[in-house]
Amino acid sequence: MTRHSTPIEDQAGTSQVPTSSRATDERSVDASDSRTGTTTARVRWPRWGWIPYLLIGAFVTFWAVTHVGAVVSGAESWKAVGFGIAAGVLTVAALVGVARLTRRGWAGQLAGLVPLVAAVVIAVLPSYVSSSVNEAAPEGLDAVAAPSASTAPDESTGSAPPASSAPPVSSSPAPPPPPPPAGPVEVGTAQFVGIDHDAAGVARLIQLEDGSLLVRFEQFSVESGPDYDVYVVSGANVSVPEGGTLLGDLKGTVGDQNYEIPSGVLPGGGDPVTVLIWCEVFAVPVANATI
Repeated sequence: MTRHSTPIEDQAGTSQVPTSSRATDERSVDASDSRTGTTTARVRWPRWGWIPYLLIGAFVTFWAVTHVGAVVSGAESWKAVGFGIAAGVLTVAALVGVARLTRRGWAGQLAGLVPLVAAVVIAVLPSYVSSSVNEAAPEGLDAVAAPSASTAPDESTGSAPPASSAPPVSSSPAPPPPPPPAGPVEVGTAQFVGIDHDAAGVARLIQLEDGSLLVRFEQFSVESGPDYDVYVVSGANVSVPEGGTLLGDLKGTVGDQNYEIPSGVLPGGGDPVTVLIWCEVFAVPVANATI
């Protein structure tokens, strides 16, 4: 027996087809929207955001060309190389990371400037910042040093009578030697020599009246840089501070300066010692003077 569908069933069957079709269409639209959303969410980098990077790059290039010695010295230091690599990695990480998180290229460009500018301020900018310090010499130092250089000629040019007319030599004992001069005494002096950096001036080792020692810089100047320290190290022409004694931070890149030496630091017997200026942050020598 053949069963014919009723009008109600035909209407219901007809209405089911569009429902399935609409579901398929909705899934297709969702997939299309998803693909479209992925495309429209791509990070866009504004051109103006690269201008600060170009300016910083030009500044660093100019510094490298005008401070070749510092660049060469830094290339031989693992601290300097590591600092440069770390600055580059942090800059790229901030640039890309923030841009992806915010979906805004300009935000990433601003974030990348933070570690880059910090690196330039630490490593490059101090090369253009100089400081002048002028400390007085120990009282009496010049008065002691001057006669020692001018007394000998005066004694040799006296108007003593000829040897043939001199009276007989007395048999009385010779007078005792004069007492040591009071006040500071210069033990030694040496010129500063730059080590991949410009440097000039004199280092003087001075013994004070109480027996203590100090190093005095005179007519001193050195190429500016970050975090300079002053060491005294046993030996001649030493370029590393191992085994030496830290006298303190460099007081200034220009001028006359005094640095006290702790007792028992310097060797006896007239052995040479080196006054070393050392860049602590990058572990490179700057200048030295062997006394």
